Amino acid sequence: MTGYTSAGGTVTAEEEHTDARQVREMALCPGSPEEQQKMAFGIIRRMLVQFHGEWTALREKESDDAWLDAAHALLDRYAHQLHDVVCDVQVIVGDDIVIDIRCLSADMITTTNILVMIGCSEECCRRGDALAKEALRHAERCLSLR
Repeated sequence: MTGYTSAGGTVTAEEEHTDARQVREMALCPGSPEEQQKMAFGIIRRMLVQFHGEWTALREKESDDAWLDAAHALLDRYAHQLHDVVCDVQVIVGDDIVIDIRCLSADMITTTNILVMIGCSEECCRRGDALAKEALRHAERCLSLR
């Protein structure tokens, strides 16, 4: 693996990424391990509930081309945000919830990349509804794990 030389010696890209992630984890969740975990689960839960709320509000609008573009943007945004957050707090919350949220994120991306791009608005609605329900289920799980 290639790297660069710093004051402390050669640093690989992987080491730099690991160090940066540890700094983000500490900055995101200061305090005791219990407080860190409670805060991390709270952040994940809020994002999941917010996604559900935004999806529900979007579904109440008409299903036209503009709706499909808005659905695409919403799913894409939350897929990436959820993935990034669970990666940042993985050490704090554990692998089980991280894997579940990553799977939800992957389902959001799949919906976005396949259904939205080929214009299947009806199927996108159904799939998005299922994703929003799944988000609420995970939000309740986060609440119980706190």
